[in-house]
Parts: sequence; C-alpha cells; structure tokens
Amino acid sequence: MLNFKKIFLLFLIMSALTFSNDNVTENKEVNYQSKETGTEYFKVYDPWESMNRRIYYFNYYFDTYFFQPVVNTYTFITPDCLERGVTNFYTNSKNVNVIVNSAAQGKVRKFMKSLGRFSINSILGLFGVIDVAGKLDMSMPYEDFGTTLSYYGVPNGPYLILPIFGPSNLKNTGALGMETVLLPTIHPYTLTESIDMSNNGISVLNAIDTRKNVKFKYYNMGTPFEYEYVRFMYNEYRKHLETEE
Repeated sequence: MLNFKKIFLLFLIMSALTFSNDNVTENKEVNYQSKETGTEYFKVYDPWESMNRRIYYFNYYFDTYFFQPVVNTYTFITPDCLERGVTNFYTNSKNVNVIVNSAAQGKVRKFMKSLGRFSINSILGLFGVIDVAGKLDMSMPYEDFGTTLSYYGVPNGPYLILPIFGPSNLKNTGALGMETVLLPTIHPYTLTESIDMSNNGISVLNAIDTRKNVKFKYYNMGTPFEYEYVRFMYNEYRKHLETEE
C-alpha cells in the first residue's frame, strides 16, 4: 500500500520536473521577475523558483483537464446529502491530526477540544457523517505536523510547489510525508478495525472531497503575478497557523 503511494508520488515529481520549458512560455501568466514590477513585498525564500513554476504549470494542467472534471462528475452524480456526509466524515477524521499534534505541543485546550469533537461525532454522528459537535457550536481547532515542527524550532526551508498538492515548503513537505505514512496507521478507526483509513479508495475519495471544498482555480485571479500572490498567501497562512495558540 505504502509502496504504491511512494511510486505514484515519485512519478508525479519526475513528470513535473521534465515538463518542457517551452510549455511554460505558453502560460497565461507572464513571468515578470524584475525589480521594477513592484512585487518585492511578496517575496518569499524561493531558490527553486524555476522548477516551482514548471510544477505550478503542471498542476494547472492536471487540475484543469483531469482533477476538476473528476470532481465535477462526483458532485453531479452524488446527492447533496451524501456529499455533506462525506465531507463531515473526513473533517471529523482530521481531528486525529489535531489531537496528536496538540498533545505533542502541550496545547491542552486544543487537545481537549479536538478529542471532544472527534469522540462526539464518532459515537453520536455515525463515524462523523453527521456533524453533531458542529450543531453544539463546538469549534474545530487546527494543528498539523508542520506546526509541531515549527513549535520545536525547525525552519521552513525553501518554498516548494508539490505536484498535485500545491504550495508547501521543505519543512511542511516532510511533515506531509509523516502524516501520510503515520496517521492512517494510528487512526482510531484503523486500530479498532472499523474503517481502514490507509485504504487507497479512502485516500482517493478524501482527495476528491478536499478539492471540491477548495474554491481556488488556477489563473483565475486576473493578475500576471498569480505565482507570487499564491506563494505569499501560503507563507502568511502558515505563519498564522504557527503562531495561533
């Protein structure tokens, strides 16, 4: 199972790295990089920018011509009530990530909130298909392996665009790998043999549901500096998560 995921990820990275530079020039985005452009404010440590832009363009093609059609088909054939149930299930499942990383950082309040949400939804909400905790106005905190690494002083490292996954940095890429390998094996659903969270079908449906709930569309911002804006906003978003108590 894990070997399949590793091979698939390696294939994606190699595909993106070999994507032709000629194709990049056809991009709707103009590659402005001079100091006269006024984008200095949005600069982030990005020594691999040339490679990142190629992967960004690869992601645009993948998302536009493959992933979005899959998501659109899913939303077309799936009843709204079932879609909500799937979203609720995966949202509830993410509480496990918060529980583990809140505990690792000693954030007791977040730990108790996420544990409470997960327990209530899993028991009373049919494994989280029904968001009972949300109806009780129990807010959902957020932590992940990336914020835990930051808590212990691990630097971000260079900005990095991952194939399919999108914006990241060296630290959070490592964190994503840890989450992908570790979380399904320690998930309460897996441990109790209720649901195998490492199942490929579960992972694929999670990806489809996640993309459905992200409103971002490539080259839809109306600016030639979309790459810089996305890079800046991702960096600021992660700063907010890492400083949030």
